Amino acid sequence: MALGMWNLGADPGTLEAAATGWGDVKQQLTTTAEDITSASGRVIRAGWEGDDADAYDEHRRLLVKDINLAAAAAGGVEDRLDKVGGSLRAAKAHLDESWSTVAGIPHAVRGTVVTFRPADDDEQAKVTAAIARAREIRDTLDAVLVKDVAQLNEAKDDFDTLARNWVDEGRYDDFESPATGQRPGIITDGDTTIVNTGSGDDTVKIHDDPHRGDQIVEINGQVYRIPAGQEIVIRTGEGNDTVELPSDSRISITFVGGEGDDIYKGGAGDDTVVGLSGHDRLFGGDGADRISAGADRDYVDGQSGDDVLRGGQGNDTIYGGDDTEDGEVSDDRLIGNEGQDYLEGGHGQDTLEGGDGDDILSGGRDDDTIHGGDGDDVSYAGRGKDTTYGGSGTDTSYDESQDSSQGARVIPITIKDVPDFIKIEGSPEFQARVRADLEMLASSPRGQMMLANLLENHENSGFAGIGREGLTIREYNNPDDPFNSTAHDGALGGNVINYRPDMDTIDDGPPSVVLYHEMAHVYGYMNGTNQPEEYQGDDTQNHGFKELERQAAGLPIDHDNDPDTPEVIDPDHPIEFTENGLREEMGAPHRDHY
Repeated sequence: MALGMWNLGADPGTLEAAATGWGDVKQQLTTTAEDITSASGRVIRAGWEGDDADAYDEHRRLLVKDINLAAAAAGGVEDRLDKVGGSLRAAKAHLDESWSTVAGIPHAVRGTVVTFRPADDDEQAKVTAAIARAREIRDTLDAVLVKDVAQLNEAKDDFDTLARNWVDEGRYDDFESPATGQRPGIITDGDTTIVNTGSGDDTVKIHDDPHRGDQIVEINGQVYRIPAGQEIVIRTGEGNDTVELPSDSRISITFVGGEGDDIYKGGAGDDTVVGLSGHDRLFGGDGADRISAGADRDYVDGQSGDDVLRGGQGNDTIYGGDDTEDGEVSDDRLIGNEGQDYLEGGHGQDTLEGGDGDDILSGGRDDDTIHGGDGDDVSYAGRGKDTTYGGSGTDTSYDESQDSSQGARVIPITIKDVPDFIKIEGSPEFQARVRADLEMLASSPRGQMMLANLLENHENSGFAGIGREGLTIREYNNPDDPFNSTAHDGALGGNVINYRPDMDTIDDGPPSVVLYHEMAHVYGYMNGTNQPEEYQGDDTQNHGFKELERQAAGLPIDHDNDPDTPEVIDPDHPIEFTENGLREEMGAPHRDHY
């Protein structure tokens, strides 16, 4: 084997394999463009005319044009990587040939430096010539690679331009879809049945008829029967709509929302969900689901199955899902796209991609891959052997010793088990969600402080194991105040948090800070620091609320009952044990008022 400057230290085969991969990308893009042209052509040829049809065809043309441009860029990368691999292979052969002229001359190796000990002038001449030849080969290769890198950067610029254009195009509707109409309508085209629910706030329930085998779509109480085997597309249009399937239903649905705050709860099938605009809450259920939330602030929970989940525009919350009581583990892909997104992988070997914005990413359990993307991102690698790529911006990653991180400031942590005295009560999906939040807190320095304090209070309380401080986290259910979470102290240390895990609208914080707020109340109960008096301080917006709410939020209070002294964060309830304390660590927006 060649040594020192004759050892190129590069593997041409790796680049050639990458070139093959880019060739596959080019072929897939080309095939996709052809498929779109073929499928959309059938719609146009069927006799659709008018402004909507013209706008649709123009949208198709631009889409296919961009896909073909991407295919051309991928082909350019393929060609360039092939040439780089060929250049490296040729240079390696020339270096090996040069090395062979001096390999037999006595030499010593220290690191990458070779020191020759020629026996005579002839051997000295060979060494001098070989060194000159190796330098010539490397200089020639460097000149070639500089041009290759420039051309690869041009291809990257092409992809970046396409990506920016697509993001910009996604900010508005570039063609008008036909109106949904006031009443429900059903269109069947071959094996596909499209159900338009009409405008307004609709409630849609979908299930099987176990006796006749039909698929039942119930819209606001009206039943529509669809033959078994038909692919069902639900298009709800305007309004705040709810679409729900039984959790064990094997029906696979394509759901297209519209303007309004929609709710989708999938079953056990492989669903495709497009939320579009509005504050949507989308739950995949079992199955391998593909969910794209669309514009505005959305909440996405893939639940069980290997899901692909995209946030789109807005500050989104995306949970990959976790194992439920049947032991299933899901390997998910989460993509935040624009905005400050909160991504939680949960259980499984997940891939998280923050995209644009100052994102918060938590890998959860198992071996995860985290890409921060643009912006100042904060990553919690979690348990397992994880890999974090910071991307551009000033990024921070909380890692254990076995993790690897590139492009981020690493803060070493050691993750302990979530205390087992904390109990979770609720549906399997709720329990999985809460476990994911608790695992994130176990990966967070401030979360660790909270868990350690609660555990210490638990262990030091009671007598002879009786009456110990406990904590039960229950699924929130209050029809009179449906969008809330609460905490209270029960008898004999029976502290309870009633948690709604899709609360993501409080000052643009993720649901985990809501849970932490309620845990801050439990901290107050266990440590005896809660201030039950009514707040009458400087923040007039909070007059009438109890001071303990501002304590839990991490906001100043009159800690000494002296109106002449400034309000401060309660010294008996430090910022680390408050909602704003966790927000500060995450880089989430500060909560200014309760």
